[in-house]
Amino acid sequence: MPASDDCRRILGIDPGTRAVGWGVVERAGPRLVEIAHGTLRAKATLPIEERLAILAAGLRTVLATHAPREAAIEEVFYGRDARAAQRLGEARGALLLVLAEAELPVAHYANNVVKKAVTGQGRATKEQVSLMLRRVLALEARPHSLDASDALALAVCHHQRPDLPGGGAAGVPARLTAAIDAARRKDRDRRRLR
Repeated sequence: MPASDDCRRILGIDPGTRAVGWGVVERAGPRLVEIAHGTLRAKATLPIEERLAILAAGLRTVLATHAPREAAIEEVFYGRDARAAQRLGEARGALLLVLAEAELPVAHYANNVVKKAVTGQGRATKEQVSLMLRRVLALEARPHSLDASDALALAVCHHQRPDLPGGGAAGVPARLTAAIDAARRKDRDRRRLR
């Protein structure tokens, strides 16, 4: 379903090399509405380059079907497993290429910023995020997968940006908007100190 010219439709993407969660959220007056969500999958037994090609093709289909105006993607989390971070970086690269081909503006968010924007807690569990999304987006049921839930959370987080039209007033409590702003300031301050 293509977006109307005046709507702000955002695609959230939770990257991975075997599964990519995606979720499309649009503003309807003061509320946010889930347009669609799902999970792109590639068999783990395939070589990485084939999996990335399959996931990129799936993302192209999502873009063609839902016509988002912007995208929000999760940043790579550098934990203890350097190999996993490298693979996630490869997945992000393939997906970012597809978004660049589509000429979509892309915002990048750290996992804890997204969780704080949706639940008010930067260390919320995936299940807590999923439950809160059900309320915020007035879903009949929780999202189909945790990957799709994370993607919807990214789109909701991006909708709350106060510097964008309608940002910060998405039917989400003002304290959550304030929390995301505080997390962004803290992140900017950390980057300046490096």
